[in-house]
This record gives sequence, C-alpha cells and structure tokens, in this order.
Amino acid sequence: MKMSSAAQLVLHHLFWCSLIQLSLLTKLSGAETITVTTNGETIEGSPQPAVEHVEEVITPIVTDPGRMRLVQIDPVEVGHIRRIEIEPGHFYEMKTVAVNPPVFLIPDFLTLEECERIKSLAQEKGLEKSRTVLRHSVDQAVDTNLDPYFNKDTFTKFDEDGNQFLNIAEARKALTYVEGIGNMSDQAFTYFIDIVVDLDSDRFLSDLEFRRIPLIMTKISEWIANHQDLEKWDPDDLARMKKGPDRLSHQVWMKRPVYDESKNITNRLIGLTGLHPDIINTSEELQVVHYTPGGHYHAHHDSTNFIADRPCSHTAHLYPPDPTRHLHSARICRYMTVLYYLADTEEGGETAFPAADNETFSESTMVKDNKTIEPSNLSMHCKDANLYVRPKKRMAVMWYNHFFDHNTGWMGDRNLFAFHGGCDVIKGEKWIANNWINVDNNYEIQMKFHYESLHKTDEPVINTDITPKAAETTEDQKSPPDETEQETPHNAAGESIKSEENVVQLKQEL
Repeated sequence: MKMSSAAQLVLHHLFWCSLIQLSLLTKLSGAETITVTTNGETIEGSPQPAVEHVEEVITPIVTDPGRMRLVQIDPVEVGHIRRIEIEPGHFYEMKTVAVNPPVFLIPDFLTLEECERIKSLAQEKGLEKSRTVLRHSVDQAVDTNLDPYFNKDTFTKFDEDGNQFLNIAEARKALTYVEGIGNMSDQAFTYFIDIVVDLDSDRFLSDLEFRRIPLIMTKISEWIANHQDLEKWDPDDLARMKKGPDRLSHQVWMKRPVYDESKNITNRLIGLTGLHPDIINTSEELQVVHYTPGGHYHAHHDSTNFIADRPCSHTAHLYPPDPTRHLHSARICRYMTVLYYLADTEEGGETAFPAADNETFSESTMVKDNKTIEPSNLSMHCKDANLYVRPKKRMAVMWYNHFFDHNTGWMGDRNLFAFHGGCDVIKGEKWIANNWINVDNNYEIQMKFHYESLHKTDEPVINTDITPKAAETTEDQKSPPDETEQETPHNAAGESIKSEENVVQLKQEL
C-alpha cells in the first residue's frame, strides 16, 4: 500500500525523534584525543564513562501532523555526551561544549579517505581567495557605466598585471584624482579601501566595485574629510584598521555529486541533524577552505536576523514580484552550521566562539578576566574566547545559528551568541569544509523551494500568504551594523545566490 506524503513525513520525524531518544551517555572506546577550551578550562582526551541516560527530545507544538518540522538537539550541559547510531551498527559520539549557542563536537565523523578526497578535489578545482560579502553580493547592482572616468576602459588601463582586479597600489593610482586621496598615508588608504570601497573584503577592487564608485562619491568625500588627521581618528576606526582584513584564506565550492557521489556524507549529515532530507539536499554546496600561516576569519555570524521585506537569498526568487526589491538586500538564512576538519593543524587555527555561554553579548567589547577585549578580533583575542576548539582531522563541529520556535516547530530568531570565527594559523596549514543548512523562516516558501528544487512540480501546495513578515525582536537581538559579513552562498545547482541592491543605500547603512 502506498503511503501519502504526509504519512511518510510523520514516520520520518518519528524515526529521528526515536533515534535521539535512544541516545546514550557513555564513553567511546579508543577515541582519539581532542582539545577544547571552554571558559578557560582545557579539556583533553576522551570523555570518562558515565551512567546511561535517556535524552529528552524537543517536541514542537504543531497542530498539523503533516507539517515538516525542524529539530534542535538539547545540549543538556557542557560535557554532556551522547551516542547516536547514525548508520546501522555504527555509533558516533556527540559531545556538548557549549549550551548557548548549542555547540557539539563529533569526532571521526568523516573517514580519512573522505578528508583526503575532498582536499584533493578542492585542489584540482582550484581554490580562490576567500571573500566576505557586506550585506550580500551586489554583483548585479551596476549594469552600465555611470561615469566617463569610472568605466571599463579606465579600469583596464590601471589593471597593470591584467588579473582583472586592482590591487592596493593600482587602486591608489586609479583614484589619485579623487580629492583627498593623495594626502592619505598608505595605511589610511588601505583602510579606506577596506571600509568604504571594497565590498567583499578581499583588498582588491573588481570592475564592478570600481564602476560603482560614482554612486557613493558623497560617502567617499565625507569619509576622507573625517579621516585626514590620523591623530583625530575614532578609537574604533583605529582598532579596526590595525585588525586588518576580516578574512585571509582560499576557498572553493563543490557540488554534492562531486564530493559525495555515494551520498554517504549526506546520509550521515541527515542522521546527525535529524532534519528532513529535503532540507539537507537543497542547502548550499560544500565550501572547502584552506588557510596558511596568518590565515584567519575574524568573528562573524553565519546567518542574518529576520528583517521585514528582505527575503532569504536562497528563496528570494520565489517571492511575488516586487518593483522595490532592488532597494533591499536579501538575507542569508542558515539555521545551522556543520564544520568539518579535513586535516590537523600544527599550531593555531582554532574555531572560536567568543561569547559562548556568556551572560551578555556585544560584538565590539567584552570584559574577560578583568580586561576589556574586542571579541571579533581573533588575531589578538583568540584565547580570550569563551570557547575555542583545536582542529582535529575527521572531527565535525555542529552548532545552531537560530533558536528553535517551540510553538511552530520551525526556525526562530537568530542566536547572537553563535558569533564565531577562525583564529590565526600559527604553524602548518588548516583545511576545513562547511555544510550550511539553509532554512527560510517562511515555512510555505521553504516548502515551495523544496518542490521546485527536488520534485520539479509546477503546483506545490501552499495555503498561506507568502509575503515576508517582520519578526518581533528585542533590542538586544537586533543586528549590529557590521555583523552580516557573509560568504556568497551557492545553491544546490552550484549557482551563486545573489540579489540586486541599491548601492547608495548599502553604503549609507555602513
């Protein structure tokens, strides 16, 4: 007898709930040593044996038994360990290292062969310099030449090495005629590029970034006027200039059929998260990142908070046509993150959560051990983070970027304490891969996205209005101005997820 899709969905959810309920707190024999530091206490080695314990499952309160539900595993407490049979006869250890946000370590999640294969494929494909995106990509924002000087011909003229980017020296020559640029020190000009002109934080100007300069000329003039005298700079500006670029690494994106042809990793990920396979299979491609000494990624958020009239990047094309859409940036919506270590790192390269289990959150300042620190600057304050994890080959780190809404069984507000980053590599190299799990807070739109991406149906069942609504947020949950620096995400088809923006408004927000 063929079951309805609703019945299949219910059985799937009950299966994963049962799986989590059967998790036991115990020691894995022969587990390799892992190093974690939480609130100043370093824990090394395999966990000690403990009594068996049956986990409490978070059960969403929903009235429709056919409605897909999210899962958020209860962290219980720091040091809590559970075993989960993700594959038949194969148990994986999951250890809680933070409660807010819930952060878990899963040793030996990948096989040695999988680690080497992913690295090899990344090298074959060719890694590019990693970029962050301030309020998301504006690659489609400038379609024509806006100024007789800031055009393609001028850009090509100053691109002396012909690599289709202007480095700092080339950019300085190209912008010499802008009033005030000539009087800037080299350090101040580099900071000017970082803050005002360079949208993706790679310290190179693309053709697009060069041609869009006329749109922000007022902003440029004001910034130059306020930063002529280095001695009068705001302390925050000086600190950010000294911190340097937010990210130094190289990356590549890989489609699931390329790195996981057998679907072993994907099925394992479904088992680990307890999420519906459609959510996993429609999430972003795998991002592989390589760091060398000095490489880092300052603390940031992987997901954006709910903002009225701004759809998620991965589902923006499914919303009704909006003539003002180009005036707004889309949001990156990542319910959770699963990070894999593909290699051991000789020294440095820790994954740090500066505010994990802290009582309060601030991106700019935090008091630790009676001293004030800048938590986002992991080059200076890696070991001041409340939690930092040393890279261990094959290990996965899993955390939730959003709260779980018990009333709807769906995604809640963003958890600001999921603020995290990668510390400087001191010696050796660091290889990681990121699986970001995309979920739209608009349930019906997410369902439509599944249908269009996987089932190719023309008429998905949608029974409510799909106009995005603003989520209620408290003052301390609102997004700080600069905390949405994100990767340019890729969808399951391997395409960059981009959205049009009004660049003038973008820079006014900065």
